[in-house]
Amino acid sequence: MKSLDSQYDAPPTISETSDPLTLHSLLDGLDHVGLDRRGTFQALDVTLWSSHDGMSTGTEARLVGTRPGNVLVVLSDFAMNQGEKLALHRALRLAGSPARTPCHVVSSRPGMRAGDTKRTYVLELQRARAA
Repeated sequence: MKSLDSQYDAPPTISETSDPLTLHSLLDGLDHVGLDRRGTFQALDVTLWSSHDGMSTGTEARLVGTRPGNVLVVLSDFAMNQGEKLALHRALRLAGSPARTPCHVVSSRPGMRAGDTKRTYVLELQRARAA
């Protein structure tokens, strides 16, 4: 019969509960699996407008998703600096939203997925709060 104290013993370590050969075999079997977390968001072509030395420049990009906190996820051909201000323009206006949305860059990183034919950057843009 077990003592009452044994039910509060520390849980077994991984090395005590798993066979490393089995774990490696399972992981090796997942090489062909590709994870794609784009979900069901319908991607939209957009234009990113930024101003430098009084001149405004627009370049094509693709809005591919949103994140909590009013963050837009955009794919572009270029990286941007964190904190940089810009405007995201959607050619197709959605009900109740302006065509141009002021934003700033939260993050910018390279991103490649199977099937991508050119260099892609993932930009996370924080929408400005309505005044």
